[in-house]
Amino acid sequence: MEEKKSHEGDKDNLKDETKKKVHHHHKKHNLIEHKEEPKSLAHHHKHKHHAQINKGEEKKIKVIQTLPLENRKLMTEKEIAMDFAVKVHKKFDRMVKSSVLFGSQVKNTATASSDIDIILIIDDASLNWDMELIAWYREELGKLIAAQNYSKDLHINTIKLTTWWQDLIHGDPVVINVLRYGEVLVDSGGFFNPLKSLLLQGKMRSTPEAVYNALQRAPSHLLRSKLSILGSIEGVYWTMIDASQAALITAGKLPPSPEHIPQMMKETFVDTGLLKIDKVRQLREIYVLHKGITHREIHEVKGEEIDRWQDIAEHFLLEMSRIIDHLLELSKEKK
Repeated sequence: MEEKKSHEGDKDNLKDETKKKVHHHHKKHNLIEHKEEPKSLAHHHKHKHHAQINKGEEKKIKVIQTLPLENRKLMTEKEIAMDFAVKVHKKFDRMVKSSVLFGSQVKNTATASSDIDIILIIDDASLNWDMELIAWYREELGKLIAAQNYSKDLHINTIKLTTWWQDLIHGDPVVINVLRYGEVLVDSGGFFNPLKSLLLQGKMRSTPEAVYNALQRAPSHLLRSKLSILGSIEGVYWTMIDASQAALITAGKLPPSPEHIPQMMKETFVDTGLLKIDKVRQLREIYVLHKGITHREIHEVKGEEIDRWQDIAEHFLLEMSRIIDHLLELSKEKK
């Protein structure tokens, strides 16, 4: 689903946060489980499977299907979506209330590499989804996708019916956009098209609560973006640390802990004329920067600074590779 969101507190949300990769030969699917842990109702289905479902886990299940191109059926995107939806409703019967085609396929913005986004709305009002039922649903949905050989990849998102209605009542932007742009495939619940008609007639409005919730989510998105930027420094740091230790090992040294690496690099390579002192200074600088971020003393790094450090790390890696090659050649000559 293109629009993503996250609610605060105990409220269900539509955003992917936890992913578990499962491989099936040439196919793979990512599963994200339900956030709430419903009361036990395993007797609603005869199949039993065990799974660990924590209270903090998500309620949405996302599945990605891939197959070798030569084994895929040639169908249009909407034919693929309808074919899969019919199989889903046949398989799960009343457990799935509605299936909706969403994303670039219905917005006419799809490209040759676009996936097919399908939303499944499952009934948690008349069925209690205990851990066994959730596990069975996840496993059977994965099997169903793995058995297909479509020419397009599928992205399947599962949403609970009560969450759908709760978000709709408050005029949540994500649900509103699903109604506006979504195209119903199979609607055994009979609610999607009537709601879509009401929306297009202008009879649906967002509530102040929806506005408040959206505004409350915004800072967390910004924080996540900043943390992602800070995380790039960690990659630079370990690039330079690992490369340094590799060179020291080649030189016959026992690599020390990171804080002692600059001094050993100076003694081993700078003092022998194999390395310029500026590389050691860079090692000290990245160590201090990484430590500041880890201890939360540094909260922000500018984009141009990250670019600079990535360039430094790339050149540093080349220098370490040069030194290692040089040392290996000397070792061969001595033999």
